[in-house]
Amino acid sequence: MRITSLTLRNFRNYASCSINLNEGVTLFLGSNAQGKTNLLEAVYLLSTTRSHRVYEESQCIKRGESAANLGVQVEEEGGRFMLGAVLHPEGKSLLYQNQPLKRTSEFIGKLNAVMFSPSDMDLFEASPRERRKLMDVEMGKISLPYLSHLNRYQKVLKERNAYLKEKSIDPSYLEVLTKQCIDTQIEMIELRYRFIDDLNEHLQDYFTKISASDVKVEAEYKAPVESRENLEQQLTEKFAKSLERDLTFRQTHLGVHRDDIAFTMEGVAVENIASQGQKRVLILAIKCSLIAMIEKRTGRKPVVLLDDVLSELDAVRRKALFMALDPTLQTLITTTDLEDVREWVRSKATVYVVDNGKIFERRT
Repeated sequence: MRITSLTLRNFRNYASCSINLNEGVTLFLGSNAQGKTNLLEAVYLLSTTRSHRVYEESQCIKRGESAANLGVQVEEEGGRFMLGAVLHPEGKSLLYQNQPLKRTSEFIGKLNAVMFSPSDMDLFEASPRERRKLMDVEMGKISLPYLSHLNRYQKVLKERNAYLKEKSIDPSYLEVLTKQCIDTQIEMIELRYRFIDDLNEHLQDYFTKISASDVKVEAEYKAPVESRENLEQQLTEKFAKSLERDLTFRQTHLGVHRDDIAFTMEGVAVENIASQGQKRVLILAIKCSLIAMIEKRTGRKPVVLLDDVLSELDAVRRKALFMALDPTLQTLITTTDLEDVREWVRSKATVYVVDNGKIFERRT
């Protein structure tokens, strides 16, 4: 899979932009605040339907404009297709082959992109919500059933929480809602366990390659149950124990909406033991593992987005990351200095100079 062209209109600081993208590596070179990250943000949004920088995608609309348009042409075995999005104050419209889609699930996963961003460093100290978001976004791109289960669970959870706030509670009806809540979680828990298994399959190897150390790293799924066996029974018992608390505080305290991922280094929580350099390398290993997982699950290579992360690595780590990534992956990189990406420049990269929302190709 690769993107052959990217088109933007009234997106961030781009009034109008259309560029062709080649196989291999494309570098976007420019000073800070010129629009380099905006290009990668557009690709990521067309992969996941959301920005990695803001909660409301309407914030991506160029100031003074009423809507933004973005689109890519994607090439893969079997042909080409177009993906697009129109952002407006009320939300967004998603398009496949220039035709609007009714459901987000019909769009997600058609273009698979993995983003490396400086904000990833917040993952370990952030709230569990951010780590759940990692699971939901990445699993959603490779599993349509997961998206379906997630949407169903969110609806049932909302309904149960709303009923817990009623003045008069019918125990029989609450039991029905609780049973629905349990049933919708079972498959999600199994899929999340599998996701962490697949992540760990490559995590240690990539960490070792990039860090050149034998420090043991691992991801652990913090589920609402103690084990993977007898999920329905465990959840039923736990919901029964939590019932009085739920009624008192009028909300559901147990469930996958409270899940987390614990990342450890030598058995100790990363946030309590790792240096900034080790955290940075672990983030890179996580992203490389996601790339391997996507290819294993879908049979397609994702597009790799490296947003100004190489400047934070020393020469040894940069080279190690370059060696760890599959050279056949289409890779888009932003940088302020070609020296920071010299390994990629040597790999016959295409270089675009970005200057205040204008792009032109530079011959290296």
